[in-house]
Amino acid sequence: MLTLAGAIGAVAALVGTIDAALLAPGLVAVAIGLWCLWLGLRVDLDARLFRRLACSPDLAAFDAAMRTAGLLPPEKAGRPLGARVAGAKRLLRLQVIAAVAQIVLPIAVALLFIGEGGR
Repeated sequence: MLTLAGAIGAVAALVGTIDAALLAPGLVAVAIGLWCLWLGLRVDLDARLFRRLACSPDLAAFDAAMRTAGLLPPEKAGRPLGARVAGAKRLLRLQVIAAVAQIVLPIAVALLFIGEGGR
């Protein structure tokens, strides 16, 4: 939702209906929102994959299927489960950081805008 608000703000700044100073924060909000979306998709994929692994813990067969689907680079095949879990945790941490940034950015911009008297 914040990504949409950022996009609307950026377009409004471009067409001159709001202050052009909001263009950069709007574009940054859109970029952060897209990053958050991508991370969310990756975290969801990892969750589904780990659920599948819980039912059938054959990592070699899993890697072969992932390579066939083009979802696993050859250099990552054969990694131990601990390394896979660490990678999934890293993605989840990045998603949290992106979500927090997406919330904090509009608040910071609003406070700066209000602090300057709304221009």
